[in-house]
Amino acid sequence: MKKQDEGMTHLVNLLEDLEKISLQDISQIPLSQQHILAEKIESLQDELKVLVNKEKSSTH
Repeated sequence: MKKQDEGMTHLVNLLEDLEKISLQDISQIPLSQQHILAEKIESLQDELKVLVNKEKSSTH
């Protein structure tokens, strides 16, 4: 496996892990930080999805 493929695998795994974070998980942090963390997670998910989809379309 090429190093680039390994990197993409890590990013896909990160995206999958981020998608497993639940509201219950987020509720474990201080209330004042919950919305900030949720927004950052959602933003990172969106960016990773674009990157992964772009990579998939360029390899097919």
